[in-house]
Amino acid sequence: MARNKELSSETRQSILVLRNEGYSMREIAKKLKISYNAVYYSVHRTAQTGSNQNRNRSGRPRCTTEQEDKYIRVSSLRNRRLTGPQLAASLNSTLKTPVSTSTVKRRLRDAGLLGRVVKKKTCLRLANKKKRLRWAKEHRHWTEEDWKKVLWTDESKFEVFGSQRTFVRRRKNEKMLEECLTPSVKHGGGNVMVWGCFGGGKVGDLYRVKGILKKEGYQSILQHHAIPCGQSLIGANFLLQQDNDPKHSSKLCKNYLGKNQSAGILSIMEWPEHSSDLNPMELLWEQLDRMVRKKCPSSQSNLWEMLQEAWGEISSDYLNKLTTRIPKVCMAVIAANGGFFDESKV
Repeated sequence: MARNKELSSETRQSILVLRNEGYSMREIAKKLKISYNAVYYSVHRTAQTGSNQNRNRSGRPRCTTEQEDKYIRVSSLRNRRLTGPQLAASLNSTLKTPVSTSTVKRRLRDAGLLGRVVKKKTCLRLANKKKRLRWAKEHRHWTEEDWKKVLWTDESKFEVFGSQRTFVRRRKNEKMLEECLTPSVKHGGGNVMVWGCFGGGKVGDLYRVKGILKKEGYQSILQHHAIPCGQSLIGANFLLQQDNDPKHSSKLCKNYLGKNQSAGILSIMEWPEHSSDLNPMELLWEQLDRMVRKKCPSSQSNLWEMLQEAWGEISSDYLNKLTTRIPKVCMAVIAANGGFFDESKV
């Protein structure tokens, strides 16, 4: 039998008012459309306790002890990839009365251990962490004006049909309606590879890379896009940032940049390996992708047009926010001893 719904505080108060006015319990039950027993117990509870609120209940006893709760918590911390069923099986192997997987998951939630999708990151060796830590310490006292002298550069690939989850509102039987579907094409329907840069609170060129970008192509980008943008956005002896991609560190490109450095045109920032999370260009690419996805590109040429249009709409305020964030990034890397940090908290 289903449990009767508990009386509200308003109903209980109405019972007391009517009782004080001289109504019988049966008359009250009929007037409020509730059972006689409900009226009877409410009146007697008030007479005994002086309140019309529920008595404190002991509740159902916990089926795990503090020691067992600790075992669940510690086991999960020792092996973060253990699932709820695995932890329950391990615990139940020592108990006479087994506990359910749901109970184990509740104990984990109580301990603040929530199940989340693993974030993929490049494996950092000790040498990589040392380089990241050294870079952060060398730049932690840089001012905002110092960072504005840096020309940030990077390459990125954009898919015509992205892989993000898309949400739609539909009724129960509208699952296969055309307006409730999103197009799916093998290999993303094609992609557009771009090189871009920004510095001094302004975006530079957005260059479309066709085919495979080799060292000769990258040297051409440096000559016709990176250096001209650095000079126009920042000025003489700007600081060029680039990652450690093999084509970037090729002899051809190193020699070309070395000649320009000797001529006082630019300086080269030493960049630690596996450190895309330090480069504000990554956040700029994410912002650009969000802007383009709203317009639903239909082809590679259409995607390239939208990328150019969105690139021109990037505001100086947003770029300055990316620049002012970098000192916090340095401190986060130092706090992580050169390891990865929670980017959402920076």
